[in-house]
Amino acid sequence: MTDDPLAPTEPRSRWRRLLPLLGLLLLGLACWQVGVLVRTIHDNNDQLHGLVRDLNAVEVQASKLDARQSDQAEAARRNSLEVAAFRDRFDEQDQVLSRLNEQYQGGRTRLQMALVEHLLLTANERLQLEHDAETAATALDLADQRLGSLADPRLFNVRRVLAEERAALRAVPHVDTAAAALTFSSLIGRVPRLPLRARVPDHFEARPEHADVAPDSGWAARAWAGVKAAMSGVFSVRRNRGPSPRLLAPDQEALVYQILSLKLEGARLAMLRGDATSYRDLCASASAWLGDYFRPDDPGVMAAQAELERLRPLPLNPQLPDISRSLTLLRAQMEPAVQ
Repeated sequence: MTDDPLAPTEPRSRWRRLLPLLGLLLLGLACWQVGVLVRTIHDNNDQLHGLVRDLNAVEVQASKLDARQSDQAEAARRNSLEVAAFRDRFDEQDQVLSRLNEQYQGGRTRLQMALVEHLLLTANERLQLEHDAETAATALDLADQRLGSLADPRLFNVRRVLAEERAALRAVPHVDTAAAALTFSSLIGRVPRLPLRARVPDHFEARPEHADVAPDSGWAARAWAGVKAAMSGVFSVRRNRGPSPRLLAPDQEALVYQILSLKLEGARLAMLRGDATSYRDLCASASAWLGDYFRPDDPGVMAAQAELERLRPLPLNPQLPDISRSLTLLRAQMEPAVQ
């Protein structure tokens, strides 16, 4: 009975002893939690300070970006103004170039037409003064080529007349004066080798003529033959074919050769000058001189006569066409351009 009242007090005393321990545990746990919380707060503060620094850096960068964007906007505005000014200057330059191109094209056209006018004048001068149809046709060809490069429909009539004039020039007989002049030079070079008609031979031998008498002829025939032979030495009967060529002294022979050379040289010069009358007269005179003083059966003389007969009818003054119409039409087209 005495043990029963003490029994409940023992657990209570145990709990009382345990309560301080429990409080210490709780206090330690609280202190640990507080320490953890403090460290967390410090960490959070550090992170917050880092975020603040980062935010400040971001703000600085943002301000820099704003300044850069403003600079870029200002640069873009200035670029827009410069592009607009450049576009205006480009338009002005385009207009200036257009005017220059128009002036250049007009000047080029006037220059080409002036060159064509010069070619047509040259063609007319060569044809009228020199009777050179070939060179005149070449000048007309060059003029037509320059007119074709202009591609101007207003010049169609000029080109049509040019075609007609070129066809008329090609119909003019062509005389190869260079070949004829060389032929005359060759004839002049062969003159000293041509044999004269009358020249004393270096060795002369008399050839007695004997009448042929048949051996069985009678005495009468032989007598008549003897009389005939005797009389032939005294009298000579021949056909009269004009005056016989007389012998010339050596200085006279040289004069004959010089006169023939002068006639041939005069014919050559007359041909080069285009003097048809003097040319034909000199050719005929040279041919007659060859016939009078040189051996007609000699091959060299015969060849010279043949050359003269071939050269004599050369058409030195053919009928020349009028090629002035194209020049007149061209000048009519040039007058409005000059005005």
